[in-house]
Amino acid sequence: MRRKDIIALILLALFAIGGQILKSPGPVPDDPANPRRPAPQVQSDQPWDAQTRTWLSQAPTRSRNGAPDWAGIPQTSVIDIPSDRSSGSGTAFSVGPGAWLTARHVVDGCDVLGLLVRDRKGIKITSVEHHPHADVSLVKTKGSPKAFGFGSQPFDGDDGYMIGFPKGQPGGVHGRKIGTTTLKERGRYKTRELADVWSERSRVPDRFDSLGGLSGGPVFSEDGRFVGVVLAEERRRGRVITAQTATVHTMFQRANVTPETMNTDNRLTATGYPAVARDLLTSLRVAKVVCRVR
Repeated sequence: MRRKDIIALILLALFAIGGQILKSPGPVPDDPANPRRPAPQVQSDQPWDAQTRTWLSQAPTRSRNGAPDWAGIPQTSVIDIPSDRSSGSGTAFSVGPGAWLTARHVVDGCDVLGLLVRDRKGIKITSVEHHPHADVSLVKTKGSPKAFGFGSQPFDGDDGYMIGFPKGQPGGVHGRKIGTTTLKERGRYKTRELADVWSERSRVPDRFDSLGGLSGGPVFSEDGRFVGVVLAEERRRGRVITAQTATVHTMFQRANVTPETMNTDNRLTATGYPAVARDLLTSLRVAKVVCRVR
């Protein structure tokens, strides 16, 4: 090979190598020690955070079951209370300094009562006051988060949003008030009260058949004030029964608690209530009640 040809080949080789050096580098392999990569996301230690994180983007599931709104509401609804109490859980919500509202059947007859604040960690309920004629109770602890504002009695056709712990897990329901019934409980104790009836519109998440465990939870109007307490469900009709504001007023008077009226939270809507529900649950303003019977 001639000397000029050899020199030309050497120059071509040098240009090829130089081109490879000047190209952009390829993808950097995943290396947690690489300082150019962002630090891994730190998981929140807020209670119920993992269970409700998808609610920030998850659309509620529309109700597919139940009787239509125009189907008749019974004048009287009867619930039998078993004579023997068993361990279980329900819901409570903050209504004043150290004061929480819940349903009586959630906290009646328990040997040990507490509010769950972390996995297997709770705060003790120090006292329980029952409504004399209704399935509503007010319990007290040493402290509590910010209380919810107390609203006005809802009308037929109003929307309501119920938040709590169906089946012991965080959940929420959007309902529409369709009327009233006389709710009677009989058995271990007896109550009789006029109660509101709501037709379920949607829920989040869609993994609960029964809403058992939502009992004691708040019913919110669109402006974020609570207007009742969840008491019972009519599963096959797709309905929820809640205590009226007059019943709650009597409970406050009996327990010597002055309700907040000015406090309001974010407005709740049919599409946006899951994100609000998540905030109220992770802040423990709506809490899980645990009842233990020895």
